[in-house]
Amino acid sequence: MRLTRTRSLVAAGAVALAGAATAAVLVTVPASAKPTIPASSHPTVLVECSGKGLVKPAKYDAPFCMPSSQYISGVSWTNWQTNAFGAGTFKVNSCNPNCASGKYINYAILVVLWRAEPWAHHSGQKYFSRMTVIFTGKRPQGTHTPAQTFDLSATGAP
Repeated sequence: MRLTRTRSLVAAGAVALAGAATAAVLVTVPASAKPTIPASSHPTVLVECSGKGLVKPAKYDAPFCMPSSQYISGVSWTNWQTNAFGAGTFKVNSCNPNCASGKYINYAILVVLWRAEPWAHHSGQKYFSRMTVIFTGKRPQGTHTPAQTFDLSATGAP
């Protein structure tokens, strides 16, 4: 029994030693030997209603282009590459008794920006042409599905 235990400890030590040697080899690979991903000189943008390109905006009026009745705000972005992911608030004006006197109702959302396409008249620049909004809790009245996708090419991008 004692001999079997000793062999097990020796085997475990050999495995640990082999793992440490492998880790040391991986750590000592020179940076020049690691593949690099070229960074784009222009990050993909989100085009607002005025036609201006935005990167990681905290507030966004499009695709509605009516900030008096609904918009997206407080967005915190976790990724901004060929797709973008964030979380924020979808704000809808109750327009009760009218839109000027209405109060905004907040809805928690996740935002996904996707389908990056070339932005016409902006050499080398891409814009997100689709936005999906996912309601994580309650949804605005009349919203029958937890997710809605919007075509952003109508916001002045192309």
